[in-house]
Amino acid sequence: MNDLTVDFVFACILYVVLLVVIGAFARQARRDSTLSDMFLAGRTLGFGVLLLTLFATQFSGNSFSGFPAQVYREGLAYSMGVMFTVGVATGYLLFAPRLYRIARQQRFVTPTDYLRYRFGSPILSYVATGIFILALTNFLLAQLTALGQAFFTFTDGDIPYWLVVVLGGIVVLVYQVMGGFRAVAWTDVFQGVLIMVGLVLVVVMLWAEVGSPAAITKTVALLRPDLAATPDLRTCFIWLSNFLLLALGSPLYPQALQRVYAARRVPDLKRVIAILALIPLFTGSAVVLIGAAGIALFPQQGLFASDEVTFRVIAHLMESNALTYYPVLVVMVAIVAAIMSTADSCLLSVSSMLTKDVAAQRKGLSAEQAERYTRLAPWFSIIVMAVVVGLAMRPLTTLWGLLVIKFEILIQLSPAFVLGTLHDPDDARGVTVREVMAGLVTGLVVTLAIYMSSWESLYGLHAGTVGVLANYIVVAGSRWVRLQRNRPLTAGLTTLSAARRNRAAVGGAASSPRLVGE
Repeated sequence: MNDLTVDFVFACILYVVLLVVIGAFARQARRDSTLSDMFLAGRTLGFGVLLLTLFATQFSGNSFSGFPAQVYREGLAYSMGVMFTVGVATGYLLFAPRLYRIARQQRFVTPTDYLRYRFGSPILSYVATGIFILALTNFLLAQLTALGQAFFTFTDGDIPYWLVVVLGGIVVLVYQVMGGFRAVAWTDVFQGVLIMVGLVLVVVMLWAEVGSPAAITKTVALLRPDLAATPDLRTCFIWLSNFLLLALGSPLYPQALQRVYAARRVPDLKRVIAILALIPLFTGSAVVLIGAAGIALFPQQGLFASDEVTFRVIAHLMESNALTYYPVLVVMVAIVAAIMSTADSCLLSVSSMLTKDVAAQRKGLSAEQAERYTRLAPWFSIIVMAVVVGLAMRPLTTLWGLLVIKFEILIQLSPAFVLGTLHDPDDARGVTVREVMAGLVTGLVVTLAIYMSSWESLYGLHAGTVGVLANYIVVAGSRWVRLQRNRPLTAGLTTLSAARRNRAAVGGAASSPRLVGE
């Protein structure tokens, strides 16, 4: 092994030891043996921890590896990726503050708890749980894949991919099982700071070595004019599709929804969402800059897998200037932190849903009994991690491909949360379970039909984007038809209710003749 490999491994060992220590402290801080404490840290996350845990969870191995790889493959058109990530905050504002208030009153633990409360349908609950678990398993797979690629590339093959995947899975499993959500949130604070420091260092080093963003753009235009061409209309549709995927999909990550549940106060949650709308202006620009620098440094694509471009750029920075040795080392550990911070959250959320929404529901436990049904959670975590590690041994697609696939499925639940939180369960104006199920089935069928056809997309719009648009149209359209059909009855009930209120206000029956006469 060379000196870099030894130092990188040593730094990662220190990092892992710190994670395990945090997990041990989190275990000591547990207040009781309930699902709320295990999976939501007792709903006590204040502003600072909530901000950093949401940031660390959203900024994943896909962000550090997938986005630059897409820029490297497709060109500077994917500089619009900055706006994709900014759109995530917009998606939160569509429903998160309303959902928080309901979750606080009803003591939700998992995203499916809300659907069960709002629509009361076991079928919808099980379908949604399946979609959530599928999306999270996909996301966890992407993190372990990115982790293996990072170590393999950084160490120039000295550390095999499979060994990193196995050890990474074990580490995440250990501290997550030890401390639950509290351990995950506390480690996210450290990891979030490390990620920000790493991104700042990357930008500074790229600026010094490769040039300013304007200079990098000119170099790309000179070396690969095809990757700097003015986007056509189809590319603009791809931008729109990606924006919708991230804006509607990211806030539906179960681990993100559970952080909404875990917030201490609504004002804290709103301030966090506002800041999360600004942070991607920097973080998104940084990862796009990495991909553009990759084109400038390695214009002949095909020399290595595109998912490795981030690691190749960082290795080049170290080779070109001895002064960058330790800053690059920090960046490398920051990439590992970005991966781990998302992997632990995915595993925790899957475990919570398998425990609460599958096992507890199958046993027919009451809400109070289910709250204390924690004994299966560690076993579910072990089983899920074992399955995902096995799948990660032979990844079937790129990191960007994994990102898109999970979003295309996940966003089909968007109407249930965005439209469902607008009204109470007993409000006739709200969407019903039949309307939501009709839209969900339509969205999934449309998405699957496009996938099974010869089209990769519909003029740039992803299959899932077309599916969710059809989904919303079916939900909104069937709701409108129902309200139009029931308008006379609704109007009569409203008039009767108003009459009763007026009678009560003026003293009862004596006022009735006057109301009738009017």
